[in-house]
Amino acid sequence: MSIIYIAEIGNNHNGSIQLAKDMIDAAIISGADYVKFQIYSIDKFIDKDNPFYDEFFRESLSFEMFRELKFYTESKGGKFLATPFDEESLLFLHRLGLNIIKIASGDMNNRQLLLQAVGLNKKLIISVGGAEIEEIDRTVELLNTHNAVYTLLHCTINYPAQFEELNLNFLTVLKNRYQRPIGYSDHSLGIEASLAAISLGAVIIEKHFTIDRGLPGGDNVMSVLPEEFNDLRIMGNHIFSALGSSDRLLSYNEQIIKKIIRRKFVTKRAISKGEILTSADIILLRVKSIEGGFGADSIDALIGKKVIKDLLKNTMITIDVLV
Repeated sequence: MSIIYIAEIGNNHNGSIQLAKDMIDAAIISGADYVKFQIYSIDKFIDKDNPFYDEFFRESLSFEMFRELKFYTESKGGKFLATPFDEESLLFLHRLGLNIIKIASGDMNNRQLLLQAVGLNKKLIISVGGAEIEEIDRTVELLNTHNAVYTLLHCTINYPAQFEELNLNFLTVLKNRYQRPIGYSDHSLGIEASLAAISLGAVIIEKHFTIDRGLPGGDNVMSVLPEEFNDLRIMGNHIFSALGSSDRLLSYNEQIIKKIIRRKFVTKRAISKGEILTSADIILLRVKSIEGGFGADSIDALIGKKVIKDLLKNTMITIDVLV
């Protein structure tokens, strides 16, 4: 298993397919496993009286543009992902052949959309930002009832989210309570929170991505730049490797070094054949030979034993010289 990194372009393209392609290029070069967009039929997603309607309208791309972006992404060696905000958009993604669908926090309780996606045999990545634990319980129960394959993403629905409201320890609750893979959709500035999330068990990291934070619209101002995304991926992979297993496992190098640094009993003076060892006759030292001998926890096996051959000072004591 490894960490999956999603570059969330969302609507940062401002409705420009060329800007979207430029962002795809940068995301793939930065090591993103998926580049993700938001897709919607505007009048099936948001009411015209909503204060954000005009902004979403300006930033929208047609289905055919998204078809082009999917093929463009794949031609560059990347993988395309999207969040549908209505059933028509979900069906379009199905026709495009997407096997994985991202569900936004605002739709984590949208039974119709969830069941439609499950009915299409989609694997789901579901953000649960803003949801109470009882709401997550209900969604998980619904998904489990229909044998859905899904990952839950912790998320704080503020743009940008402040560090004091991230509550990253909730990742542990998600993991233990639902026994599902977990991830983190990061709305905070920088990459620190995403790195911390990996240390808490997140196996998917979704981070808003741009090539210029000065661009208008979308979430450009709170998004990471390509070099930051690349740092996130490199550091995150290091953390994931360092986490290892909950079992106490010694690496091969540790096993070798352990033998080098553990001390052995050697003679403190010359000892003649037939003498009985006392604590005054031996001392613990790091020795050249890493095999054999008696370690620090073996003193009871030495004291009172008879030596069956002459031993020089600073000789490591081995079992074959005792009786």
